[in-house]
Amino acid sequence: MIKLRKKEEVLKEYVSRYPELDKFFVEELSKDYDRYAEILKDCNTKEEYYEIFRKEIKANEQRYKENSMIKGVEGSTYDQFMDILAQYGLIKFFRDNMLDE
Repeated sequence: MIKLRKKEEVLKEYVSRYPELDKFFVEELSKDYDRYAEILKDCNTKEEYYEIFRKEIKANEQRYKENSMIKGVEGSTYDQFMDILAQYGLIKFFRDNMLDE
């Protein structure tokens, strides 16, 4: 069974990179950690762990592909594009920082 880093450690890592984050965002980040911890609770191997995040990235990319309005920054609404980009960054952050190796 894989071991996850404690939520406080992971959140501290994120906040250390972006100290200007407000309390609301940190609370949302905490909810994301909880969601991933729930999804990952039955992972037994690193391969399973990374596969879950691969699927998360693929689903996020699919949101981009399915939105006919988004053909690049110039063809999308700024908020839609930034939401997808931000989610991609968060997925990668959790992937790279939750596993306790």
